[in-house]
Amino acid sequence: MTTTVIDLRDSRRATRQRGPGTHRAPSRTKRFFASPWLWLPLICALQVALALRHGLNTNAFEDEGLYVYTGHRMIQHLVHGAFLPEYPGAFFSGAPGLYPVLAAMADAVGGLPAARDVSLFFAVLTTIATYGIGSRLFGRAAGVIGATSFVLCGSVIYISHFATYDAMMMALVALAGWLAVVSAQRDGFAWAPAVALLLALAFLTKYAGAAYAPFVIALAVVVGWPLYGWKVVRRAAFAVVATLVIAFSVIELWGRSMVPGIRSTTSSRHVLSPATPSFLAMEVVRWVGPWLLVAAIGALFRLRRQWLLVGLLLAAAVVGPIDQMRIGEATSFAKHVAFGIVFAAPLIGDLFARGFRRATGTKMITGVALIGMLALFASSGLRYSKQFMTGWVDDAPLRPVLARDIAEHPGQKILGERYSPQRYELRTQTKPNQWYDTYYFSYDGKVNEPAYAEAIDQHYFGVIYLDQTTPFGSYVYNYLQQHRGYYKLTNKVPRYLRGELVGHWSVYTAPANGG
Repeated sequence: MTTTVIDLRDSRRATRQRGPGTHRAPSRTKRFFASPWLWLPLICALQVALALRHGLNTNAFEDEGLYVYTGHRMIQHLVHGAFLPEYPGAFFSGAPGLYPVLAAMADAVGGLPAARDVSLFFAVLTTIATYGIGSRLFGRAAGVIGATSFVLCGSVIYISHFATYDAMMMALVALAGWLAVVSAQRDGFAWAPAVALLLALAFLTKYAGAAYAPFVIALAVVVGWPLYGWKVVRRAAFAVVATLVIAFSVIELWGRSMVPGIRSTTSSRHVLSPATPSFLAMEVVRWVGPWLLVAAIGALFRLRRQWLLVGLLLAAAVVGPIDQMRIGEATSFAKHVAFGIVFAAPLIGDLFARGFRRATGTKMITGVALIGMLALFASSGLRYSKQFMTGWVDDAPLRPVLARDIAEHPGQKILGERYSPQRYELRTQTKPNQWYDTYYFSYDGKVNEPAYAEAIDQHYFGVIYLDQTTPFGSYVYNYLQQHRGYYKLTNKVPRYLRGELVGHWSVYTAPANGG
């Protein structure tokens, strides 16, 4: 392996090795970016402002309701020994005892905004780690510019605001990458055990994190090889083994029920929202295309001397989207494309930092180009993040209707279409075993359509509410229309998406006295 991977002109390690009498006055560019702890708070403040800006949905999305509600159930299970018949680990895409519990603890203090703030905290950590990776590889200017480009990405803003696993997993991967690079440069990757722990936690937080572990460890090898040779390779091999051992031990000793979830959501995933690779490729172009393009251009300038390093960064930037295009899965695609921007950002920063180090005239051109690029990023980020974060209906009109009808049918079963937000919002009024959805249902030896029909005929539910956005929801609605009698349509609640009427919830109730 002969590829040079560290630009000794930019490396602080190389600066120390020059010895006395060889110090050169820092350029204006270096002086401008010489105080990262002045720049980073400004960048992180921008990230917080973008994630919390006015006009975004304040009610829980389906996934948010599911994860935060499950977190509360996990706390009840861990603290009070409550039985969990639903086995969330069997269908979750991450360990239900990690992020959902953190989100539920925050929710108990400050509601959904506090649960979302947990994600924002991890997103800010990711930004700091992204700066760290860029500054260690290509210099402080590259780190600052790269971190700025990162926080302007629409998908990054989205997961900064969203109470789901994604930001926590992304932060753990980014922190592992930062520590791997620092350790590879300073001590031959002696911090391999800590990197392994972070990568194992990233995998357990969200199983898709496993896709980035090889890139982080390979990054340590590529960075550390010119300085430490086979020592860094041996320690990287240890990191691989340690990551696998930690993850396997946790699953074996603590969460065997997670194995079906790992299979169904990751290793042998059943596609929930099929889409063609060409369609998904166009979504990548729309959402993160400018970031990937600028990163690729930046890679070209280091390709001859550092082709392995820039190849790793580019591969890590696109591995997630490519895998989803391979299986044709559109679910959560808008979130998942953000993960790779951690690795694209250092190349983006390096491209413009290199431009600033050139002659005065070129600096002016580079400055204009940088401002133009950041404006393009900001325009795209604001547009798509708002689209993502207002992409579900506001259930505020439905909540009081359901609360009243459920109170009139205490303890009776509830059939709800996409019920996770309402189950979360009404959790103090209901019990977990009251709720059923329109994704899957078994009753009296029957499954799905026959089961719904049998349960309705036998007056199993006290309250039914439908919006006809799932196949079984439409089936139940049509069945109720054809078999009028016991269940009465008591309310039609309007459904608004971005201020426009898009349909109604049809609320059916049984007679209040059960007769």
